[in-house]
Amino acid sequence: MFTHHTREDVRTANVIAVESVTCLVIDRESFKHLIGGIEDMSTKCCEDTDSKATSEVEGSFFSKLSLCDFTAIDTLGVGGFGRVELVQLKSDVSRTFAMKILKKRHIVETRQQEHIRSEKSIMSDSHCGFIVRLYRTFRDNKYLYMLMEACLGGELWTILRDRGSFDDATTRFYTGCVLEAFSYLHSKGIIYRDLKPENLILDTRGYTKLVDFGFAKRIGLGRKTWTFCGTPEYVAPEVILNRGHDVSADYWSLGILMYELLTGSPPFSGADPMKTYNIILRGIDMVEFPKRIPKNAAILIKKLCRDNPTERLGNMKNGVRDIQKHKWFEGFNWEGLRKGTLTPPIIPKVSSPTDTSNFDSFPEDTESPPPDDDSGWDKDF
Repeated sequence: MFTHHTREDVRTANVIAVESVTCLVIDRESFKHLIGGIEDMSTKCCEDTDSKATSEVEGSFFSKLSLCDFTAIDTLGVGGFGRVELVQLKSDVSRTFAMKILKKRHIVETRQQEHIRSEKSIMSDSHCGFIVRLYRTFRDNKYLYMLMEACLGGELWTILRDRGSFDDATTRFYTGCVLEAFSYLHSKGIIYRDLKPENLILDTRGYTKLVDFGFAKRIGLGRKTWTFCGTPEYVAPEVILNRGHDVSADYWSLGILMYELLTGSPPFSGADPMKTYNIILRGIDMVEFPKRIPKNAAILIKKLCRDNPTERLGNMKNGVRDIQKHKWFEGFNWEGLRKGTLTPPIIPKVSSPTDTSNFDSFPEDTESPPPDDDSGWDKDF
C-alpha cells in the first residue's frame, strides 16, 4: 500500500510487487521536491490528457495534407538554414501556418543533422501554450519542411528594438511566459539553450511563445550535457568553461533576458564572442546596473546569474517555484497567465490570418535551388 499524506487527508493507491521488493521511506519534503504534490500531478495529467486528445484530432487532419495543399503568402524570416514562409491552406483560406524550409545540403555541410532531428522530436512532443506547435513535417530531395503554428504578432526582438526597452510590468509578463515554457520543458528533462528576444514570438493575443528548438536537447532529469552552443551574450559560465551544464543554464539565460528587456541590451557584450565570454566570466557583480532596473528586478537577475549553477534560483530544492514566489513576481496572476485570461501588456494589431505587417520585410528568394541531398539521413523526417 502506498500512502501519501497531504495536510490532513490521506491518499492511497495499490502497488503490486511482481518479485521480492525492498521498501524505502521518503519524507514528504523530498517526495514533493522529486515528484511534486498530488495536486501538481493531477493538474499535469489533466493538461497532458487534454492536449493529447486535441493532438490526436489534429494529427489525423494534418497527416492527410501534402505540400501542394498550401500556397505561400509572404516571408516571415530568413536565416542561413533557409526561410520561414507564411502559408495558406488552399481548401480553407482562413487557416494559415508558418512553414520553416530548411536546405538539406546546408544541414549536412554544417553537420547539423542531429540538431535538426532533435528539434523535430522535441517540438512534435511539446504540447504547451507557451511553445510554438509543430504540426507535421515534409521532405523532398532539396528541403525539409516544418509546418508550424503561425504567430502573427511578430518577434519580441522587433518590438524591443522599436521601443528601446520595456517597463517592469511588461518585462514581468514576458518573463512569466518564458518561465511557463521552461517549467514544462524541464519537467520532461529537456533544456532549451537558445533564449533571446529573437526566439520569442507573439501570437495574436500578445502572449509570447518559444520558437526555434535547434539547440534544445533531451538530457533527462538530473543529467548534464557538454555540447557548446547558444548565443554568446546568453551563454552561462559553465558552458564557456566546458564543465557540463543542465537546466540551470536556462535560468542563467532568463536573467540575461530580463536585463535586456528592461534596458534594451544584454549585460555582457564584447566586440567579438571571445571578448564577450571573458566579460561573462568576470561575473554579474562586475556589471553596473542602470537606475532604470527596479530593485527587486535587479535582485532576481543577480540570483538567476550566479556563477555557481547550484546556487542559481530555479535550480534549488523548490525549483521554478522559487522564481515564481520571488518578490519581483509578487501579486502576479500566474493562474490568469496559464489560462490566457491575463491581459498582455502589448496587444499586436493583426487584421487577418494573412497579415504579416508585424514582421520585417524580406526580399524575394532569388537564390537558385540548392543541390539535391540523397544521403538518406532524413528518412524519418
